[in-house]
Amino acid sequence: MEIGTKQPVALAARLLKPGTIAPTAQSIGPSAKGRLDRRRLFRVLDYVDRQLEGDLTLDIMASVACLSRFHFARAFKQAVGHSPLRYVIARRLERAKVLLIEGEAPLVEIALALRFSSQANFTRAFRQSTGIAPGQYRREVTAASDMNALRIRSGFKETELPRTDLGKAFDENPLGSQLRLRGRAPNKIDRQAA
Repeated sequence: MEIGTKQPVALAARLLKPGTIAPTAQSIGPSAKGRLDRRRLFRVLDYVDRQLEGDLTLDIMASVACLSRFHFARAFKQAVGHSPLRYVIARRLERAKVLLIEGEAPLVEIALALRFSSQANFTRAFRQSTGIAPGQYRREVTAASDMNALRIRSGFKETELPRTDLGKAFDENPLGSQLRLRGRAPNKIDRQAA
């Protein structure tokens, strides 16, 4: 059998048709399109949640997903919407909120336990995420839970409690001009308000 010049070209064209040599991207599934399949993604997310207080590097997470670090980083960002590092930091900050509410551990211990390099870096990241410092967050959540406990214990309904607007000045209190700020002399504005 003699092979002409057209036969190898026809054979090559036939072999290059979709589905003849290797499965196409459509038949492999979402991971072929640059995304993590569900099994790998959940395995990585579960690992991250279990290891928040441990060492979490891109190489370790990629090995959990059984992918190269570069492919994992791209696929993770497509699947989750954040880079692996940003996701880990966000999860650590969520864990920090729980630790701040649950106990009286010092901020430096929480920061170091969650693998922040210092309390200052932890505070900066926490403030960027929530808008307030960790100590202030702890005080506000504790105060809110104390108020709720007081309301429940005393049997008050929210409609029975007097509303106070903390944005008003002390001069605008129900007692009128009887109470003034201590050590402050009345000025022109105070006389006009009274």
